[in-house]
Amino acid sequence: MGFFRTIKVWLMDLLLISNLDRKAEREVRKMRRLYEKGGLINKYRSRRIENKLQLRYCLKMPCSAIIGKNFQIRHPQGIRIGRTAEIGDNCKVYPFFCAVAALKGDEERVVNHIRRHPKIGNDCILGSKATVIGPITIGDDVTIGACAIVTKDVPSHSVVKGLNQIRPKRLEEIPEKYHATLGQYNEKI
Repeated sequence: MGFFRTIKVWLMDLLLISNLDRKAEREVRKMRRLYEKGGLINKYRSRRIENKLQLRYCLKMPCSAIIGKNFQIRHPQGIRIGRTAEIGDNCKVYPFFCAVAALKGDEERVVNHIRRHPKIGNDCILGSKATVIGPITIGDDVTIGACAIVTKDVPSHSVVKGLNQIRPKRLEEIPEKYHATLGQYNEKI
């Protein structure tokens, strides 16, 4: 992608972000910051922000979910993220995305305090109405398409669509910062 085209895409993305999105992102960051500080009063304040987000935006994101830096929410309606979910840095989440626990064998995981929700890597794009189910791991630089359902592990640099339809990204689609780690990947192509 050319330099000017990259700048144009970046500017368009910046201009399309609404104030509602920015406000929701600020509230999520504030909630996480208060929860991480610890203490009874801070945890109470973070729970109040969590309830406010749920009432105002239908955004169900518990304080205990681990969320990376530069987490971006596009149109914060109907997003559901589980209590033990982990989301990496620079991830974009679109409306009605769900990261939920699987029902099968869930009782054992609750008793043993094992991770029940997905772990999502860095630089992921999580599409509208996509659902990620169970304690699976999603690699870095993964794009999950709209209305996709993911129930098994996804390797890095992949695109997911439909029901577990995973395809690796072409070399042109992978960002340059990952090219140094793709020595074996380049030999296969």
